[in-house]
Amino acid sequence: MGYIRLYAASGYDLPPMAQYLGNLRVRLAGAIAVAATAVVALSGCGTLVTVSSQITPPPPTCSTPRPVSASDSFATQAPLTTGASGLQYADLSIGCGALATPTSNVNVQFTVWLSTGKLVITTRGANQPSNALQLGSATTLQFWRVGVPGMRVGGTRRLVVPPALGFGASGNSSANVPANATLVIDVELVSLA
Repeated sequence: MGYIRLYAASGYDLPPMAQYLGNLRVRLAGAIAVAATAVVALSGCGTLVTVSSQITPPPPTCSTPRPVSASDSFATQAPLTTGASGLQYADLSIGCGALATPTSNVNVQFTVWLSTGKLVITTRGANQPSNALQLGSATTLQFWRVGVPGMRVGGTRRLVVPPALGFGASGNSSANVPANATLVIDVELVSLA
C-alpha cells in the first residue's frame, strides 16, 4: 500500500518559492518593458502603418487628350491668375504628357468666345484636325505664345485675353471679333509637333 503525501517533503519536488518569485519578477518586468516600448512607439506615429517592400507611385491626377468631339463650356468656372502680360489663365485640367516650352511647335484644339459668352469659333467637332502653332514664331498670335507654354499634353487651359494681346482696336471682322474685344479661350494641348 502506498503513502499519500499531504505536504511537500523537503522541497526537492518543487522549486524553492524564492527562486520562483524571482523568475516571475524578471518575466513581469520584461513584459512591462515591452508593453511600454510599444506604447511609446505607437504614440509617436499615431496609427499603425502597413509597410510594403514595394514602392508603388500614386496614380496620376492628370488628363490625356479628350476626343475631338468633346465640347468646351463658357460656363466653366475656374480661379484665374493674371500674368505679367495681362493675360489671365487657369488650368482646367493638368495634362500627363510632355511640357510645352516657349519655342515648342504644338497641336491644339480650342474654343473662342467673346467675354459676353458669344461663340466666335471652335475647332472641336467630328473630323476636325488639330491646329498647329509655332510658339517661337513672331507670326503666331501673342496670346498663344504667352498662354500655351507650361501646359502639358492632355491639359486644358482657360485664357482670358485682353484686347492688347488679341486683335486690339482693329478687331477681326472675318472672325466676327469686334474692336477692343476681350476673348475667352479654352485651349487643349493635343500634342507636341
